[in-house]
Amino acid sequence: MTTAASVPSGGLGRLSAPPFVGILAFIAVLGIVPLMHSVLGIVMDVFPERYDKPVSIGFGLIAVALLVYGSLSKSEAVGTWLGFIAAHLVWTGWIELSFRFNPEFMGMGPLMVNGEHVLSASLLFVEATVGLLMATLPFFVFNRDTRCNAFMWIQRMCRYDAGKPASASERNFARITFLEVLYVIWFCYAVSLFLVDSRFFGLHHPVTYVATFLLTIWTFYLLMRLGRFTRVLAAVRYAVPTAGVMWVSVEITQEWGLFTEFWTQPQDYLLEMGILLGAFLVALVLAVIMPRRRATGRS
Repeated sequence: MTTAASVPSGGLGRLSAPPFVGILAFIAVLGIVPLMHSVLGIVMDVFPERYDKPVSIGFGLIAVALLVYGSLSKSEAVGTWLGFIAAHLVWTGWIELSFRFNPEFMGMGPLMVNGEHVLSASLLFVEATVGLLMATLPFFVFNRDTRCNAFMWIQRMCRYDAGKPASASERNFARITFLEVLYVIWFCYAVSLFLVDSRFFGLHHPVTYVATFLLTIWTFYLLMRLGRFTRVLAAVRYAVPTAGVMWVSVEITQEWGLFTEFWTQPQDYLLEMGILLGAFLVALVLAVIMPRRRATGRS
């Protein structure tokens, strides 16, 4: 039997109930992705070439400072949000920009296969890291503290007993969120690259069409589950893979020419960027300050 907690009425109290908890968490988690693309574009286009590398290093150092502070904090909220932000800063500053360094140094331009663009040189470097991704992924798949439904399903299928997970008070939410965000970005990035790479499938391959359709359906399924969350911090961590799955479809449909990625040209789309930034900030602020709901008691 389930005893439901009372839902606060009015104001922020109403937003602390489903489905608003999941909606706000999803907007906050999804919104940072195009915004970080904009930051990357600004760094590459606005800053002189000799400054983009120091700026990227600075992003990573800020991320490390946030991660250390979040890890030392006993607050689940502080750890979750700082780990989330730190992961995006590290990916943009130390990973995304670093993959551009060697291709530029070697003068590598876009590569062609059978008259079609394959990928940019920097993306080829990203694609090449998939072996490292798969080599390190089992550490997280068979981790006793994982809360990922897919990982726990794999453990059950393999009849693997990872042992009793650590209690909430023993979990380092900053580290966990940081690693989860990095691996979700990395994995989804790899999936989208292999789908659009004409050496494997290509933009107009039947597999790419089917995969995009299935990923879109999966996104809606995850969104429906996200709409049932009553705790915003748990919703934020669940929204990370939800947004990652959705972003693969966004990237591929953009390559099909169905819409324009205005966030890659922020100077040319100030109105759209203002709306995107406003929606992200509102969702983020509400998700941070909204009152916590009482946990649902179960007997």
